[in-house]
Amino acid sequence: MTNQTRRLALASAWIFLVSLAMAACGSAAPANSASPSFTGYDWQVVAIGHGEKVTRIPARLEVALQFSPGGRFGANDSINFHSGTYRATRDSFTTGVLAVTAVGYAGHDPAILLAMSAMDSFGDRATYPVRLSGDQLVVDVGSYTLICHRVGPQADAPAPEGTG
Repeated sequence: MTNQTRRLALASAWIFLVSLAMAACGSAAPANSASPSFTGYDWQVVAIGHGEKVTRIPARLEVALQFSPGGRFGANDSINFHSGTYRATRDSFTTGVLAVTAVGYAGHDPAILLAMSAMDSFGDRATYPVRLSGDQLVVDVGSYTLICHRVGPQADAPAPEGTG
């Protein structure tokens, strides 16, 4: 198991545990205000625009956005994972309170550093414009533009025992 795979597994486990704790406290994910066609999918970030430059993001980095059908949002920058809830409209989404893993990165890969900066631009209770064209989703996040490709459906995590 590579270090990156191990970190992703640990980040996923941490997110799952936080989700369980939130569910136990009665924090329900908000329902989507609409059913736009970008919800319910994983989106691989294939390029990030910043300033006058667009940088291709290698697929091996696994930079992605996730919009579950039940209102859970995730943003993976290949090092850390941002998670929380979202509400979607046809041309935007609004995040709820977001949590983020705190894995450090001492490397110098410009694509990773750019992805980390872009994903760190997601904030609590902020609205982000989206443009959808077929299997391409474009998301404006602060001064960054995420160009994403649909990679597959995003399932909701099962409800913890005794909460369904």
